Amino acid sequence: MKKKDQKNIWNQFPALKAIPKDKFPAHLLIIPDGNGRWAKKLGKNPLEGHKKGAEVIKKVFNDLYKLPIKYVTVWGFSSDNWKRDQKEVTGLMRIFQQYLKNELRQLLKNDKKFIHLGRKDRLSQGLIKLIDDSEKETRNGKDGFFCLALDFGGEDQELRMMEKARRLPQNVSLTSSVLRSLRDGNGEIPPADLVIRTSGEQRLSGLGWLGDYAEFYVIKKLLPDADTQDFIQGILEYSKRERRFGGRKK
Repeated sequence: MKKKDQKNIWNQFPALKAIPKDKFPAHLLIIPDGNGRWAKKLGKNPLEGHKKGAEVIKKVFNDLYKLPIKYVTVWGFSSDNWKRDQKEVTGLMRIFQQYLKNELRQLLKNDKKFIHLGRKDRLSQGLIKLIDDSEKETRNGKDGFFCLALDFGGEDQELRMMEKARRLPQNVSLTSSVLRSLRDGNGEIPPADLVIRTSGEQRLSGLGWLGDYAEFYVIKKLLPDADTQDFIQGILEYSKRERRFGGRKK
């Protein structure tokens, strides 16, 4: 096999070819977990674990971009994560900024549209500017979406949506479409079809509407120990499931 073919994800994982296009998740959301535990196990600083985890996510996403998955989201920082040690939080923000700066080139190359989910007001000014610039630079992307959830939480978003609803003009009725437009991403991002979490933990951690009716798959490895094959296994498992929405099959 030629070296170029070996790098093709369809050739690396032939089982993917047997999945009908409509059996792939339209929206895959990843909860990256276990960086701190990985670092502690090796006697390293927690930020070393986060850096290694970011490298894994970058490699995995560059592979997943080649699959018929329209929306790919990584939940990088929860609204509850501000409770962590301040040095760790500050370091994390630097890692997110560097990650997004590097990822922007791949997003433009792959014609992806970038969308931030979550609050911006508590992020660093440098990160806010980079998020805004990335959304502007990729706004014409036609081949899917990459979403980065930073300072995101289901309950926090509900509160922010209520505030937006209060500011709506009196002549605007709160319909389903208007409600969706109040969500992060202005209604462009649907709930996840498949949520994959690393580290073996079986928790959705307050995804809110993003996790409505999602299928859940757990990778038992800590994120820095995971690779593309682990996530592909989750997609293969998802393709075999019979989804139900309030008793209705899909």
